Amino acid sequence: MKPTNYHLFDFLDFDLDLSKNESLWKACAPSSVEEKDGDIHITVPFQKQILSNDMAADTTAPRENHTLILRQYGPKITRVFMGFEELDMSDESEMLMLTERVEKMPLKSVLKDGEWIISTADGITRAVINMREPLLDRWSTLLPDPQETIDLRLYPDGKREIRLAAYDHFSPPRYDALPIAYCKMDSGNERATLSFECTHDECFGGTGERFAKMDLSGRTFFLKNQDGQGVNNVRTYKNIPFYVSSRLYGTFYHTTSHCKLSLAGHSTRSVQFMSYQPLIDAFLIGGDSFEEIIRGYRDLTGYPSMPPLWSFGIWMSRMTYFSADEVNGICDRLREEHYPCDVIHMDTGWFRTDWLCEWKFNEERFPDPEGFIHSLKDRGFRVSLWQLPYVAKDAAQIDEAVANDYIAPITKIQESEGSNFSALDYAGTIDFTYPAATEWYKGLLKNLLDMGVACIKTDFGENIHMDAMYKGMSPELLNNLYALLYQKAAYEITKDVTGDGIVWARAAWAGCQRYPLHWGGDSCSSWDGLAGSLKGGLHFGLSGF
Repeated sequence: MKPTNYHLFDFLDFDLDLSKNESLWKACAPSSVEEKDGDIHITVPFQKQILSNDMAADTTAPRENHTLILRQYGPKITRVFMGFEELDMSDESEMLMLTERVEKMPLKSVLKDGEWIISTADGITRAVINMREPLLDRWSTLLPDPQETIDLRLYPDGKREIRLAAYDHFSPPRYDALPIAYCKMDSGNERATLSFECTHDECFGGTGERFAKMDLSGRTFFLKNQDGQGVNNVRTYKNIPFYVSSRLYGTFYHTTSHCKLSLAGHSTRSVQFMSYQPLIDAFLIGGDSFEEIIRGYRDLTGYPSMPPLWSFGIWMSRMTYFSADEVNGICDRLREEHYPCDVIHMDTGWFRTDWLCEWKFNEERFPDPEGFIHSLKDRGFRVSLWQLPYVAKDAAQIDEAVANDYIAPITKIQESEGSNFSALDYAGTIDFTYPAATEWYKGLLKNLLDMGVACIKTDFGENIHMDAMYKGMSPELLNNLYALLYQKAAYEITKDVTGDGIVWARAAWAGCQRYPLHWGGDSCSSWDGLAGSLKGGLHFGLSGF
């Protein structure tokens, strides 16, 4: 009999087709707590569940033990990590850029009255693990053995409690959120979930560029970068796995995988996070204000550099300019009519063919690119150029890119069926996980920057070819991170050549704030387009940018 589906399984994207042998494993009460090198290692048994509305232990399956690690960084950041024995905790990743304030503080533990008290050397409590029986409720007469689970309370700043959602259920076996759990299939596709309690009046902000009202309570988001196609829908170019709460804490989920975040959406009692990777890695950040919490997030992932003074001026562009004569005419008119302008941006039309990105000026329509750029600069105009991180099948660089693996090869199985990234018929995505490809790309930009170009528009980057083989990681883990690798490369070469650290970017993930500037995507030139841009920018500003 096929089990009944209900919304916990929906949130976990559970496939109830029994032939796929997918299983749900719930965290039980910890069996041991140890101190190791200043961290707290908690052994957590997981029990496979029977897939039905009334969740119960599948006693035919033995329990599996996994280790939950707690680490304290400075006085206000607590890290919760569980790699399910496959992934190790590390302070090294493309997303992290720890400041001197993020210094590990050793933790110690003591068992007192049925609770493990976790504290730092200053005596401040950072976590409490309840090892006693959970409180019985009105269902106890019907169900004398309430379901066992992990009961963990965290105090990242030593004051405010953030508790795992251990008891979010209608009745003990009917959970609406699980504190910690994971799903697995025989074929892989494992997922992990972590949930915190929330209050009835709690408000949330952040999560990246969100075209929504300021309180995100009651919303559930799929954190997958994609072409937003405007600023008035649920799609977004910039997803950031970080939120701030009106209870004065923030959470940064340190992952690049596609994931789901429910801010009192699937259950009004819980914040639920689900990652398409068997990994839980959450930094909980305390503070007395949003400003302090966001500063804590930036202490983990990096700070924006100050853009050059000229970039604060007015930028002029349209879709698009096709010749040096056209640009000169526009710039002459701006000056004649005393319209202030500091940057002239050329979008898709400066190539041999409109949209065919080859990182080269059309020789007929721009016969002297360097002279053209310098004449504009003499009149007070800096030049910004559009491009993107894909190589078209008809581009001048396609043979070189393919021969040297600068673009990730499409898998042979899907090559005959065509790529699933069909936009504009680009043949491949530049593989920024491959250092040689990154240097090659920087060389393409250097040629333009040497001519006097001031800024590169790092457009697109939200999508990659998902049926390609990248040298550094799987496409599922690269898709969200790609914007960071892409913008980092363009920012670095621009700063090396011009001295100014700047790009003009559209996509983003955690850490991209280190490489300003970012624009709001393809907003409609209307009042609702303006409103969407403002909402997106406000949430983006609560996300470290």
